[in-house]
Amino acid sequence: MYLSDVSIKNFRVLTDFRVRLNPSINLIVGENNSGKSALVDAVRYALSVNSGEWIRIQDRDFSRGATSFSIQLKFEDITARQAAAFVEHLTHETIPGTEDRRSVLYLNYQAEQTTHLIRGARQIRTELRSGANAEGPSVEREARDFLATTYLRPLRDADAELMGGRGSRLAQILGSSDRFGEAAVIENLLTTIVAANAAIIENDGVSATRERIEEQLRRLDFRTKPLSPLISIMGGTDLEQLDATERKQMFRAILERLQLLIDSQERYQGLGYSNLLFMAAELLLLEQEQHDFPLLLIEEPEAHLHPQLQMKFLRALREGFGGQNSSLQSILTTHSPNLASKAPLENVIIMAEGKAFSLRKDETRLDAQNYVHLEKFLDVTKSNLFFAKGVMIVEGDGENILLSTFADLLGTPFEDFGVSVVNVGSIAFAPFARIFQRAGMDDPANSAAWLGTRVVCLRDLDLWPEPARISEGNIYGFLQTKLGNQQYWESHYADNAQGRLNWVESRKSLSGQNVRVEVSDHWTFEYALLRAGLAAEVYQALKGTLEGYDELPADPELRAVAIYKDIATQSGAKTKLAYALSSVLMEEFGPIITPAPENEMPEQADARRQADQAQTAERRAVFRAALPVYIVRAIDYVTGHEAPAAAA
Repeated sequence: MYLSDVSIKNFRVLTDFRVRLNPSINLIVGENNSGKSALVDAVRYALSVNSGEWIRIQDRDFSRGATSFSIQLKFEDITARQAAAFVEHLTHETIPGTEDRRSVLYLNYQAEQTTHLIRGARQIRTELRSGANAEGPSVEREARDFLATTYLRPLRDADAELMGGRGSRLAQILGSSDRFGEAAVIENLLTTIVAANAAIIENDGVSATRERIEEQLRRLDFRTKPLSPLISIMGGTDLEQLDATERKQMFRAILERLQLLIDSQERYQGLGYSNLLFMAAELLLLEQEQHDFPLLLIEEPEAHLHPQLQMKFLRALREGFGGQNSSLQSILTTHSPNLASKAPLENVIIMAEGKAFSLRKDETRLDAQNYVHLEKFLDVTKSNLFFAKGVMIVEGDGENILLSTFADLLGTPFEDFGVSVVNVGSIAFAPFARIFQRAGMDDPANSAAWLGTRVVCLRDLDLWPEPARISEGNIYGFLQTKLGNQQYWESHYADNAQGRLNWVESRKSLSGQNVRVEVSDHWTFEYALLRAGLAAEVYQALKGTLEGYDELPADPELRAVAIYKDIATQSGAKTKLAYALSSVLMEEFGPIITPAPENEMPEQADARRQADQAQTAERRAVFRAALPVYIVRAIDYVTGHEAPAAAA
């Protein structure tokens, strides 16, 4: 039995929400305020939690303007034993695509604000009913306890959770142990504690202190009612005088006084290891109690775990903790690219603006090979795309290094717009782009169901110009047209306008929904910069000086080929060029900040700042005109300064 579907209406940011869950791991990723915590809270509100935590619905749990909310949970793969526990609540429905029927369980948690006030607070009426349309009977407490989930809150105080006390989790773990099912083991523990208690009572220091307390009591109390105080750990009870019920109470009291420490040699550890110990204890409790419905809710497991421990924890979840919890279903929320990179891609669910976008195979445009590719190459750096508002997918180090500089100089810094640059290191754009495309949703009429992340694939044109070809009398040529690429080159070169157009369109085949492909205006990224308005800057970054630049051909194409020849034929030149060019561009086009003179008056400071802003704006305009057009379009789109195609 597992939780397969969650549907929510008007609960916080989840106004009209639905997600289909996986039977094992569900890793919920996304930016802040996307609805991750709301999803977890909705599940635990409807099911309650094993720790017995009291949950109180508040006005802020209702979406803006709403006076009621509903949470529907659907459970599938119900066993015969589970069906017996919920026999009056089951729904029998036809399996899609077949004529067979199956039993499923729907739980509907509904809350409604009333006008009745209790101690100044509005009363909120709640109920839990079964049935696909909440038409079934109310779900009784026993049935709800059957489904109670284990919840690990973010930034929890793990040390406090592991301390002894009434209802402690450690006491529950010990109490559910198989060994404590044996009467002899319990008897041995009780006997040991009673003997220790007797030794404490008879201790000279303890008894002397007890007598002094008794003496003080005589001075304070009436002589008609003398008191005889006792110092002990278990009340000085004689084990032989306890009946079966009293022995159980004593046993439970002993367990609740115990404390769990992570290491016998070093009692005090950091928050990370305390949290690791707490999670291990919770998982052991799930295993020992053999829950029919083991569901684990964890918010931000990375809160106190360094990256390597995060990986270890996720691996343990993937492997079912050695097979002991193979049926364990888990829902984890995270901001950690480390976890996102190691979770099975099909188990990742992106949350954005109160909507869920599962990466299951039947819900994205990814094909089987794309999943294989991403499982291998979706590393920590690339996984930050799950948390971005905009993504630029590039094929080389040059773009990866320079695009953020370009955005800064255009006045649209990527960090201000939540944009991530992902370098795939090749032309394998498809797997990364299709993450953001929903299956069967290409029609603009379905734009409301699209993932809102703006994605741009920045691709090279990969058609080199005639002057780059080695030929007699051409001192700038450095590429040999071989038999294998002769037909390709001739059919797409600029002299064949239609062939070139077809080539460009073929490279845009990934476009669709909120994914756009921008193709270089000329050949490669660096060559496009040379052909636009940045030839002098690229030359200076490459050579370290402008000396010799004026001696290059005046023809833009010949000049660009002459400079690019040095870039393309030197190992590692593109990466070095990118770093050097970033500095050159910042120096030439960066913001103007004039130092404030001594004793500057407020009105003078305002005038100085306005002058700086005006000059900075002029520099930005010049830089925008100097950039290749396709780069300007890409940055404008990914930062939200250009409307998506569907909205145009």
